[in-house]
Amino acid sequence: MNDFDYLAQLPGEEREQNWIRTRLKTLSVREGIILAAAAQADPPENAVQAINQLQSLDVYRIVCGADSYERLGEYYLAQCRGVPDDVKPYVDLAQVGKHYTVLHPGRFLDGCYVAYPDVTLTPAYQGQGAPLPNDGNWTVKLKIASPSLPEGVWMRLPWEDGLGDKTSIEEEVTLNALHAQSWAECALLDARCVLPEAGDLMEQYSDVEELIRDGLSLADALWWPLGEDTPWYPAALRLEHCQNLKLALDISRNPDCYRWLPRVDLEASAKEALTQAGVSEKITQSGGVSLRSYGAHLLEKQGYTLTADGGGYIARTAQEFHYSHSTPTPEQSGMVMQ
Repeated sequence: MNDFDYLAQLPGEEREQNWIRTRLKTLSVREGIILAAAAQADPPENAVQAINQLQSLDVYRIVCGADSYERLGEYYLAQCRGVPDDVKPYVDLAQVGKHYTVLHPGRFLDGCYVAYPDVTLTPAYQGQGAPLPNDGNWTVKLKIASPSLPEGVWMRLPWEDGLGDKTSIEEEVTLNALHAQSWAECALLDARCVLPEAGDLMEQYSDVEELIRDGLSLADALWWPLGEDTPWYPAALRLEHCQNLKLALDISRNPDCYRWLPRVDLEASAKEALTQAGVSEKITQSGGVSLRSYGAHLLEKQGYTLTADGGGYIARTAQEFHYSHSTPTPEQSGMVMQ
């Protein structure tokens, strides 16, 4: 693994240097290989440039095991469709690999080929007092150890290799760094989840492969089919007092079990309800009725609960809750095991 501590010592604001230190603490093996290649090609001169380099790591393409032109040629040939099998014995793999580097310039590093982005990257951070960027696009970070490397390395989920193959390279380079053949040889040292409601992963998991599988499932849950604008999901997690990743996965797969209302005009809804009930408009406009409180009361009668951030109201429906990951507890009333 490369030593990137120098990045936090580059000229910049203290908050920027602290951001870099924090980010480097959980840098994954894949990210370390890419960062080394990026820094060699374009050494950052200050903290702003270092932050932008760290924020762009997922844009780079990495080919694991391609430590030579020939191995890179093997990879490229496998990606090309329509190549007849009978022509392969006549292919100069090294030449094909060199052609790949012309199409996708990069460098060989740590047993991989790292290709630089094909487009000019837009800086994620401008400096000069701008808000520091979020370290997003992940669901679970794991620190994994092996007998050969007891101090462990970090792995970051999910990641796609540009061909839709989620985390295969992340897993492969991590196992290589650990000098391990499978996750069964490895132990979990630390684990973090982007969802606070997932609880303490170290208490829930001892099997590395199981946590990897659930971390990938959470990525699917958060980004498809939920999408980015899913206020009901965090509200549902809190409604169920979720502190378990497997329960969080099940909640994501049961959207029909929840009714969600965005923040509403309580006074307007109360007026409408009173008018429909035949109450005189003179009464509703007199100021003698706390319309806001009455509006909240009506929602509570329908089973709605105000979310912690005040952004809306959520309620359970009578829809059957289907379990596929977690096991229901007696306290989870209303949820019926499938």
